[in-house]
Amino acid sequence: MEYIINTVDNLLHQTAFFNLTWGNAAMILVACFFLYLAIRHEFEPLLLVPIAFGMLLVNIYPDIMRPFGEGGHGG
Repeated sequence: MEYIINTVDNLLHQTAFFNLTWGNAAMILVACFFLYLAIRHEFEPLLLVPIAFGMLLVNIYPDIMRPFGEGGHGG
């Protein structure tokens, strides 16, 4: 049980929610707006859905964009 708690705790601390800046919050709002336009108004959904999903991933979990370091960590 302790292993699961430690794993979830590490996952939460690696996401941007504990280190959220105003830039991350603004980009998350823009991504949600793009999803709204793509789904509700069907405005270029084949372009906006993947763009918005990528924006959400990078801003919620910023370590995705970290370059590879020694031992293959990061990236």
